Amino acid sequence: MPVAELRPETHPDFELEKDHLAGTVAAMIRQIEFWEDRDRQMGADLETSIILGDQAEEFAAMLSPHVHQPYFGSLKVRVAGREQTLYIGKHGFRDVKGPHTVVSWDSEVGSLFYSQALGWTPRRGSAGVIRRRRQLDVSQKTLLRVTDLYDDEQGGDTGGREEVLLRRLQEGSTAGMRDVVETLQPEQNDAMRHPAGVPVIIQGAAGSGKTTIGFHRLAWMTNADRGAHRARPEACMVLMPNRVLATYAARILPELGIERVVVTTPETWAVGLLGLEKLEVTDRTLSLLLTDRDNTRRALAWRKAKLLGDARMLDVVRTHLWNRFNAALAGQGLRETVALRGREDQVFTLDEAALAGLLRDVFAADPLDGYRAGMRRAIEALALSTLNVPEDEEASVRRQLSSPLTNLLGRIFATTTPITEARRLLGSPAELAASGLLTEREIALLGTDPLSGIPTPRRAHADVTELPLMLAVQAFTGGIGRLDGRTLEPFDHVVLDEAQDYSPLLYALLGRATRPGHITALGDMNQGMHGYKGPSSWEAVQAQLPGAQVLTLGRTYRSTRQITELGARIAATYNRAAAVQGVDRDGAEVQRYTAPAGPDGELPLIARAVKDAQDAGHTNIAIVTRRGVDADRMAEALREFDTDAQPITTQEHRFRGGLVILPVNLAKGLEFSAAIVASANADTYDESTEYERRLLYVSASRALHWLALVSTGELHPLIA
Repeated sequence: MPVAELRPETHPDFELEKDHLAGTVAAMIRQIEFWEDRDRQMGADLETSIILGDQAEEFAAMLSPHVHQPYFGSLKVRVAGREQTLYIGKHGFRDVKGPHTVVSWDSEVGSLFYSQALGWTPRRGSAGVIRRRRQLDVSQKTLLRVTDLYDDEQGGDTGGREEVLLRRLQEGSTAGMRDVVETLQPEQNDAMRHPAGVPVIIQGAAGSGKTTIGFHRLAWMTNADRGAHRARPEACMVLMPNRVLATYAARILPELGIERVVVTTPETWAVGLLGLEKLEVTDRTLSLLLTDRDNTRRALAWRKAKLLGDARMLDVVRTHLWNRFNAALAGQGLRETVALRGREDQVFTLDEAALAGLLRDVFAADPLDGYRAGMRRAIEALALSTLNVPEDEEASVRRQLSSPLTNLLGRIFATTTPITEARRLLGSPAELAASGLLTEREIALLGTDPLSGIPTPRRAHADVTELPLMLAVQAFTGGIGRLDGRTLEPFDHVVLDEAQDYSPLLYALLGRATRPGHITALGDMNQGMHGYKGPSSWEAVQAQLPGAQVLTLGRTYRSTRQITELGARIAATYNRAAAVQGVDRDGAEVQRYTAPAGPDGELPLIARAVKDAQDAGHTNIAIVTRRGVDADRMAEALREFDTDAQPITTQEHRFRGGLVILPVNLAKGLEFSAAIVASANADTYDESTEYERRLLYVSASRALHWLALVSTGELHPLIA
């Protein structure tokens, strides 16, 4: 059936929709003017009037950005014999005096716009039937286009949803991630609205929209409809693999109506929690994998990194700390005189055996804020109970015990810091063996140093493979979670992007740091560039997140058919997932630039490819190299060929659009209108190594519309 879209001036309902839009805009403006009029926000007294006025101004500020586009779609529904039309927008608006109410996209009713279902069974009220779904393109208070997606009077599905999607996908990339509220596809909508309170792992190929869906799910979690599972934006966190991608993606949050969400990297969050912000974090394993051609050394580094992130290490650390703290109790005790009103001074005593019993109870309770805080509470509670302290004197007794308790806890716990304790554990085969969880071969592996040839910084540093172990020490001793002032509490919700690159140990720690069931993990096992840190399968993640469910996005939306087919050919050499279906969007053929080796290498070819991409109308263009040093060198050399590409070679750089050159590890997660893969040959991407083929796949899957492959000599066999 042809798409039910007519030119604006001939669509039967265009004028009606145009009038309704004008009425909605006018109603919104009236409401904003009412809220901004302080004289109308009067309460019983001055203080109440000020509060009401401030609230009204906040409501006005929230609604104002949506006046230029009040909604993007509508639903005609039949409920209890009556028909009504509901308009769907990014921000809910109630028109108390007219028919111009707008339903928010993230509400229960808003979900009906995206689904394929025709029945409607609300939690309250009568069941209904969807008679029509309609897309309404609105910009700057002007109706541009009307597209019917479903209309039972036209025979049902019109094909309009796919047509609208293709129209959006034809648009060029931007310097930030875009929201997809207007074009959420049914499978994306189902994943985004997976029941709250259930951990979810969303597996999706490059371009399937999983990262965007994660942000939209976070916005959905903040809606009041979530009830007890509702998340406060300021109590949420998004972890992304690098700061370049974090900055690129975070720009979407204000568009989704949520701000104050922490968007950061695991490393930045970890060193902040450890209180070591000046600590330099390295990834020497990645440096070795990208530079060393010795496959034996690479395999050894890979295996050691995987073992450091093994979930068993949580109990290895716990056993180590149990032994350390019990040893520190030797000879310790407490004897303190406590003054109480109307009674003789009381003496509170604890001997070594009593302290050992309390420590055992604290370990069993496993408190969120750590053993030290748990031990303090346990001793205080015992003192209050033993001395029979009245409730109104409890604060006084805690003050009297504060200093001696601090001294005692210092003697037990003070020598334990996350960095020193993690490294002490790794340096002691006997301590590693104490839990009985590691084999002799694994203990020996942890004692090797395959990274000895990779330089280390001169100042204090830690490697990314060590950080989860240090976090485990922190979690048990000082606690783990969200700091609110001095209080440690669980995060309301955590979203993990590139989830295939986070270790099972980190998942176990995040499970402790977050409300049960409130983790959303987004990833693709077939894009694991940092697999030395990540799990071998999603089952390993599910083991750390009880009840977690894996959802698979079956379509990829980013690229044209030509680019998608090329990526599929590379991924097929190692892909363990089901085949992914691309959107049937035709585009330019993949461009291939080759020439014999010359004095300038491939620089003239890259400069020519850039010009061809610009001549084709593309402005956001990426030149993707294998290593950061290649990008730095090439950015400088390309200036001789009248090509000025902004290098993005460290996490401090930011993508602001235009022509950039960056290594594949920083390109991952970003998308560009056009991409040029430099040195796309078997010398750069070793065909015999799966990790290298993964790198090639990521490089070749960054482009939306136009892709070029460049090499002196023959192209890689998988893309020739």
